[in-house]
Amino acid sequence: MLIGESRGSDMLKVSIISLIYQSSRLADWVHDSVHRFTPMIERGQAEFFFVANDPTPGLLAHLRERGYEHIVNVNQKYSDVELLAHGYGAPEYMSRVYRGYNEGIRAATGDYVVLINSDNAFSPDWLENLLKYSDRSHVISSTLVERDHPVFSVFPGAVHGEFGDCPDTYDEAAFLAFARRIRKTGLQAGGAYMPALFHRDIAIEAGLYPCGNIAGASFDDVARFGDEAFFDVLSALEVSHYTALDSISYHLKEGERDDCPFDPDESQSLAVPADSAETPITPYPTTKAVSRVADSMSPTKRHDELMMQISGNDRRRARERKAAADAAEEAARIAEVAAAARLEEQAQRLRHAVERVVGARYAEPVLRVIHSVSWMTRPLRLRLASRQRNR
Repeated sequence: MLIGESRGSDMLKVSIISLIYQSSRLADWVHDSVHRFTPMIERGQAEFFFVANDPTPGLLAHLRERGYEHIVNVNQKYSDVELLAHGYGAPEYMSRVYRGYNEGIRAATGDYVVLINSDNAFSPDWLENLLKYSDRSHVISSTLVERDHPVFSVFPGAVHGEFGDCPDTYDEAAFLAFARRIRKTGLQAGGAYMPALFHRDIAIEAGLYPCGNIAGASFDDVARFGDEAFFDVLSALEVSHYTALDSISYHLKEGERDDCPFDPDESQSLAVPADSAETPITPYPTTKAVSRVADSMSPTKRHDELMMQISGNDRRRARERKAAADAAEEAARIAEVAAAARLEEQAQRLRHAVERVVGARYAEPVLRVIHSVSWMTRPLRLRLASRQRNR
């Protein structure tokens, strides 16, 4: 099914987007994980779709057979020399990856966009815990758990965890247990670049992703990776990057294995829809308005409405719990002050009684003796008081 064919876009608030180009197995895997751990999709508060980016015929047929929502993006091909002339560096395929994500953002119907990798898996409340920190001055990323890849190691902003390198070896139970252990409320500056949630209109204003990694002196000299350059522009718009410590996702860190290879004999079977994008590159830096969006950078009314929908009465209950806790704390403080006052009153009465018997001159040493033996007489006094109450 093509995105937008059978749903009202006015009710959607969050668009979750994954690129895919050849792996039907990964398509099934990420589609299943997103839908099982994102109840907002079933409630109509979010959508998920694939960008079939230069897809193989087998992959495209699989998406259509399964009825997965998707758009098809066919990228114009450029040589290394042509890419360098536009300011882009190696590798060539990253130009097509970033153009695919840009087409997904353009096609999204949500106010918010979450970009994910096709080899990401998720845990409970991952999306809700991105949204609760979101406002127009933040990009919020999940806490990314990654295996130690033999070539690429672990991304500096990720957490190390070994839970498999492909759908067949993925240990979901162990990952979910790990996610429960490391989850905590709060934000941390910086982090991984995907999964990441941001406001769609701000991303468009920022010029979207550059069409490749940024070249230095030559095509093979990468001065800045494309996602870093995009986040640099967001920063210029005063949109800061943070990681939600209670939104946990896993990264197989293997990409799309060749489980659906391209067959030249099937090349004519790639029936690309007539309205699919054929995306050219644009020079870097992109033309952008590094100015504030027309509305304020504070959370919008639609954001507040969405948070009320996904949290129900949680906020009211939280306020009531806080009010009750504050009241209990104040009552405990008042009781403590009252108890201290009673003890002081009892001490003064005892002092006056001793002074009447032995005089003020000898009252202090007598009181010290009384206090030193009081611990021995206390059990007896408690038993006598108990008998008195039971009569």
